[in-house]
Amino acid sequence: MDSAELTSWSIILGAAAGRTLDRDSFTRRYGPVIRSYLAARWRVSYEHESVADATGDVFVEFFKGGGALERVDPHSPGGFRAYLYGVVRNVALNAERKQRRRRDPPAGGAVDMDELADCQSTLSRVFDRAWAEAVVREARALMAQRSTRSPAAKRRFQALGMRFERGLAPRQMVADLGLEVEQVYELLREARREFKSVLLEVMATYHPTATEPELEQRCVELLGGLR
Repeated sequence: MDSAELTSWSIILGAAAGRTLDRDSFTRRYGPVIRSYLAARWRVSYEHESVADATGDVFVEFFKGGGALERVDPHSPGGFRAYLYGVVRNVALNAERKQRRRRDPPAGGAVDMDELADCQSTLSRVFDRAWAEAVVREARALMAQRSTRSPAAKRRFQALGMRFERGLAPRQMVADLGLEVEQVYELLREARREFKSVLLEVMATYHPTATEPELEQRCVELLGGLR
């Protein structure tokens, strides 16, 4: 199947069913979101040992028998974003409680989690940005997959990458694309329309009961979180 369904809920539900490939995909996709939140919460680096340990605990919570993935509902109002946020936050709180019970001093590189836990509104914004980046990566991957369908699709994907990943202005893209500058502008308009369509498709898999206007609004909010 060549569908956005393979990039979101089918992977989530496949991971819940214990399929190894889906669990690997789940870990790669949502690991950066989890690490970003934990690093911000504890004001440590993305690679800090406490972040790595807690990220592992999140995946244990998801993958264990009777764990979080077996209770996930594709039709829940907040979608998987809200569910993931809740699980990660609970794991972080448990880690902080354990440290308080041990009364470990924050020496030798340990994190004083009780003191460093940040306000929830700020942490929610950090999580939202990391989530938005993950969804955009998902949409980009789907667009890349579909770019093999035709030379025109490949060119649209190439133009989008040149503009937004390499930061080239349309006039700088003329030689590589073999087009006039007016044609480059038109190509970018087509590429943006295609990306928006793919992003809506991906978003629809996370919110299967949402109406088209609701999905449009969610996409606006998602991209707004990247600014």
